[in-house]
Amino acid sequence: MPYTYTSVGHHIKQDNMDNETLLKLIPPTITLVVTSLFGLFVGVLIEKFKNRYRTISYSIFTQKVKPSLSENLGGHLKISLGDREIDTLKVVTVEIENKSSIDIENVAVKFTLGKGAYFQGNEGFLQKNFSWLYWTADYSSYYDKVLADNNETETDEESGLKIIPDELQQRIDFVLANRNYLIPVFNRKENAIFNFLIEDPIDGIEAQIFPSIVHKSIDFVENVDNEKQALKDIWIGVGIGLFIVAIVVTGIVYYNQDQRSLIIWSSIVGISYSIVGYLILYGYRKIRSFFK
Repeated sequence: MPYTYTSVGHHIKQDNMDNETLLKLIPPTITLVVTSLFGLFVGVLIEKFKNRYRTISYSIFTQKVKPSLSENLGGHLKISLGDREIDTLKVVTVEIENKSSIDIENVAVKFTLGKGAYFQGNEGFLQKNFSWLYWTADYSSYYDKVLADNNETETDEESGLKIIPDELQQRIDFVLANRNYLIPVFNRKENAIFNFLIEDPIDGIEAQIFPSIVHKSIDFVENVDNEKQALKDIWIGVGIGLFIVAIVVTGIVYYNQDQRSLIIWSSIVGISYSIVGYLILYGYRKIRSFFK
């Protein structure tokens, strides 16, 4: 009979220990839930902030019309514009994307060339519906006025060249090196494509093109390399995840000192699973490439 009493007492004691363990797990569990809700709350706030400050990005692609060839291959290759031979022409494509989650109206995009370069042709359109884009009204009027003033200037009888005042020459240089386009409605996730035929300076220096937007609550940024950005995002995500896991594990260990070793080793195994998987994948690819 005493033996039976001792066994029952042992079971009662074990049940009490299990209950105490469960009670100890409640605080870290609540902490984990609160942390998750806080993260969700911060994510919602960030998304709302991103919507307030809309983002438009751009990418620039350049291709020379006359490639760099040796004298044997390209010696007889010539490019003419009208009656003038040009060796410094290039085609530049600028892609602009509305990355925000809302539509934007009346977006004026300005393109400016570096010193000594001139626009020789241009076009713009929206990628999804191929709607043509046109110059802004102000720039179009200014361009027409400069063209009319240039046509009205006197011509020197001996040289056959126009006598252009310095003030008019400055305005001519401006319209040759600038293009202002208007996007009436820039839908979310829409792309606008601009193609330019550009003449670089005669000294051989390749001039840059500088797109810009002045619009309320718009952040105009250049697109970064997708692979680099993806790698950066992975490391940032890993760092945030490790930080949160460290906080949660520290809380659990604090309330469960008697099981500290088991919790720590379980956490290490859980964190290292991705490293082990990466090493296995890396080794598999190396072996596969060796036998190809």
